[in-house]
Amino acid sequence: MKRFLLLTLMAMIALPSLCQGRLLESSSEKRPVWVKRDVEKYDVLKIRMESKVSLEDAKARAFDGLRNLIVNTTTSYMLGIDMDGRSADDILEEVRNSTFVKNISEYSAIETYWEHRLIKRQDVYIYYVLYDFNDFEKKKISLEVDQANSRIMDELNKL
Repeated sequence: MKRFLLLTLMAMIALPSLCQGRLLESSSEKRPVWVKRDVEKYDVLKIRMESKVSLEDAKARAFDGLRNLIVNTTTSYMLGIDMDGRSADDILEEVRNSTFVKNISEYSAIETYWEHRLIKRQDVYIYYVLYDFNDFEKKKISLEVDQANSRIMDELNKL
């Protein structure tokens, strides 16, 4: 009975590492601590995306996911404050076209990390992004969108 329990315990310990697949290559020798655990800071976003196509596809998905998260968060914030009766779709589009969101890239991230793993005989590319986004950036985007909208309204009023 002891032998059975010991084998079961060892299998339970080894099982999670087998599900991750075999690491073929990565962007650094050691996996960063922030990849393994949840980020404890409230003003830092961590995004993880997978792709079975290529590393570039995983990277594009990760940054698209990051942009969408920032756009949705900022739009929700702007809808919470009075935005002069503008529709949610208009605000969403303006935030999506803001300079801040367009400039989100690998170079503006705090850190990036990628892995190429073999999981169930398939190549899987995993891309992680650690990005600094807090209330200050959210307010900066909303100010940028609000100023762009006020310029457009001034030009329309001049006509």
